[in-house]
Amino acid sequence: MVSQQALIQILADGKYHSGAELGKQLGISRSAVWKIIQKVENNLGLPVFAVKGKGYRLQEPLELLDKNKILESLNSSTLSQVNQFDILFEVDSTNRYLTLKSIDGAPSAYIAIAEQQTLGQGRRGRTWVSPFGGNLYLSLLWRFPFGPSQLACLGLVVAVALVRALHRVGINDVGVKWPNDIVWQGKKLAGILLEMRGEVSGPSAVVIGVGVNIAMPQNKKVVLDSIDQPWVDLESILAKTVERNSFIAFVINELFDILNEFPRQQKNLLEEWQQLDILKGELVEVIFPDNIVEGVALGITPEGALRVQHQGKEMICHSGEVSIRRG
Repeated sequence: MVSQQALIQILADGKYHSGAELGKQLGISRSAVWKIIQKVENNLGLPVFAVKGKGYRLQEPLELLDKNKILESLNSSTLSQVNQFDILFEVDSTNRYLTLKSIDGAPSAYIAIAEQQTLGQGRRGRTWVSPFGGNLYLSLLWRFPFGPSQLACLGLVVAVALVRALHRVGINDVGVKWPNDIVWQGKKLAGILLEMRGEVSGPSAVVIGVGVNIAMPQNKKVVLDSIDQPWVDLESILAKTVERNSFIAFVINELFDILNEFPRQQKNLLEEWQQLDILKGELVEVIFPDNIVEGVALGITPEGALRVQHQGKEMICHSGEVSIRRG
């Protein structure tokens, strides 16, 4: 049975392809081509234009994930460490995918990237909207010899890696919102979700999930209706097309560099994080399951917890949803 993936591979160039041409390449009838095109529009949310006498084309060209291009762009140190690298056309969640692999004994330095997630998640169970073919949905399985208690600030140092990758493509005015959201001018650009398994004394297995808005769909209303906070993507900031595979290689290189430094360079990495902190000195609201605390953000502890000045006393917050209070 011919898949949507096979059709997308042909239409990704953004040019017109006749029904007869598509049928010949895919080995199916023109009516079967039409049925797959309908699935592409309904399941993947990709508008396909049909023009009599010309054929079919996507609304915009797509740079599909290309494993070879990404691997060729990795530095030698990173490349030597990658154990497995899966490119997925569609998956419920790259984090869930690697968590299951981890339980089955998959090795450290295992990467999974998807064109689309159907059940992508952010922090605190939020949905991470994951439209097809434009953004980065990456998970990395990394194994540590020690227990989860020594990984409290891992999310913060991963945020540093993401910021470094963004600097590589020319975005220098980004900040981090505790614990690990990447923001630009108050709008969310990227997020991180860590899922850990391990014994108290170790070892630990961590699935590091990274989502970056690279090129949100042209039909942005569909996306906007699904997102409950201000957002932005790389192409809007840079006002140009971003080579997705090259950017993904930057992210992987920076992640591996950071993870190889951690926890030995934890102090220096957290100092780097603090230079990016957008909350420090701001009046913030910290939402817990049973109450809400208002105060002034004072930065972080050496372990990466948030410090908040509340009613004359300093509170240490290891969890909670934080926002800046305006007005």
